[in-house]
Amino acid sequence: MPLELQPATAADARRSAEIEAAAYAPNPFNLILFPGPFPANALDGRASHLAAELESDATTRWYKAVDTDLPDGEQMIAFSKWHVYTEKPKPASPRTFGPGCNAEACGLLFSGIAKQRARILRDRPYVFIANLHTDPKHQGRGAGGMLVRRAVEEARKLGMVAYLDSSEAGHELYKKCGFRDIECLSIDLSKWGATEMHRNWSMMCD
Repeated sequence: MPLELQPATAADARRSAEIEAAAYAPNPFNLILFPGPFPANALDGRASHLAAELESDATTRWYKAVDTDLPDGEQMIAFSKWHVYTEKPKPASPRTFGPGCNAEACGLLFSGIAKQRARILRDRPYVFIANLHTDPKHQGRGAGGMLVRRAVEEARKLGMVAYLDSSEAGHELYKKCGFRDIECLSIDLSKWGATEMHRNWSMMCD
């Protein structure tokens, strides 16, 4: 069955959290950033956080890729969250990291990425692809590309650029979807045993 793109709702938050956890599990830096152990209800907490943001933040958009041939509860195979910033976004509240996270390493990485994004975009309106995850069991089916192109279409319709922060895993996909590198941010996590730099690309499609 061909995949379908559909708007996602708060009812999809739990499935999104499951896909996110599975998608990032193979990343070697995960053992540094999120070493665990995690509370038994960690996925529920993540889902609640996502749903609360969708309800409270008018810039937020959710989309999902669906395979209707799959059983109920598994039909959503990929998820994206993006924000439409028609004006410079307000400064975010300091990010906190819960049980199971390496707060120092996470703070170093995610604050660096946020500062880089603010410096590059300044007051420019843009569509920000904040999250994109595909269930590893369904990678290679084109779901990620479909979700990226949907956000780019929206940005072009609004006369804005599309922007994202890319890990190494997603870098080639985003280039195939028309994004170009702006800068590469390298973070030294050797304090926690990393043997290579953590690299993150700021990318834009205009």
